[in-house]
Amino acid sequence: MNSNKQTKNDITERDPVRFVDGLLSDALSSGAGDVYWIPRSDSCTIRFRVDGVQREVCEIRGAEFISQCASRLKILSGMLTYRTKISQDGAIKGIANFADAELRVAAMPTIHGERISVRILRTSTEKYLEDLGYQSAALQDLRKMLEPTCGLIILTGPTGSGKTTTIYAMVRELLRNSQDPASIIAIEDPVESVVDDISQVSLTRSGDDWGYEDALKAALRQDVKTLVIGEIRDCNVAKVVINAALSGHRVVTTLHAGDIPSVYARLLHQGFEAFLVASAITGILSQRLVNSADGKRRIPVASTLIPDDRWKDFVISNPGLGELRGKIKDYPNADLKSVAFKMAEENLIQRKDALLI
Repeated sequence: MNSNKQTKNDITERDPVRFVDGLLSDALSSGAGDVYWIPRSDSCTIRFRVDGVQREVCEIRGAEFISQCASRLKILSGMLTYRTKISQDGAIKGIANFADAELRVAAMPTIHGERISVRILRTSTEKYLEDLGYQSAALQDLRKMLEPTCGLIILTGPTGSGKTTTIYAMVRELLRNSQDPASIIAIEDPVESVVDDISQVSLTRSGDDWGYEDALKAALRQDVKTLVIGEIRDCNVAKVVINAALSGHRVVTTLHAGDIPSVYARLLHQGFEAFLVASAITGILSQRLVNSADGKRRIPVASTLIPDDRWKDFVISNPGLGELRGKIKDYPNADLKSVAFKMAEENLIQRKDALLI
């Protein structure tokens, strides 16, 4: 299949099996992390996300052909083709020539038909921190964050910014530094990369009452030293995570927030006592993926904070978001905009991209 954007009436004459199989092969070959199948009133747009950037690859027409292609995706992922009015999840494994890939497929009904998203996971990708393109200051701070045996390390950034890739690299850093793999438990939804020897728990949305909070509590009964949590999703999970960090465990997780000050603001706004938040957090990374100055690759713009006593005392005063953003300017490496403009001055990224951060 031609990966250039196209609108062709004769595409409706193609075999839906060949079309969908070719679409998935193109996505895997291009290094896409996601495929989006977006129905419209008279067509269906297909987009790939590569290195955090979405691009439209084709538009198909013909209601019957679109429906047949959607059914093909659902069959491959183990969904029920006749259930079109409810959301469904599935998975595709064992695609020819891509043995290391697993595709997580989610379908939901819209007024124009089923919207389908495909998350592409590559289980054999083994990257270390030095492979991720961080500037030396951020790389050094990430390694420093892993030195304490307890405390909460939080990664934040938008979807597709590389948080999960960084977490796996941090786990490999711990293993390379001789941490006992039996003392590391990762809890994710879903598991996006298999790491040999450590225990990985995959959560599902199957309604079996097995969520982050339950898995966390179970893991803490397993003599775990390092907990990797895919995401702090609610106050209950945050409470268990903070308590674990304060009771002698190293916890690495993600939180949806715009920047480092927003991480603190969100936790404080959820009602956690300021001194607990200040004491628990031992490191934060906030990042974006942007085009390099030459436009040939995507590189991380990353801000890092390893809280010192001065910062902790400030957090204990229970500041608001505006106060936090004002204070963060005292820590240049922790201010994402400052880091971005410095990288632009060094001709690592374009100034227009720095302005968007």
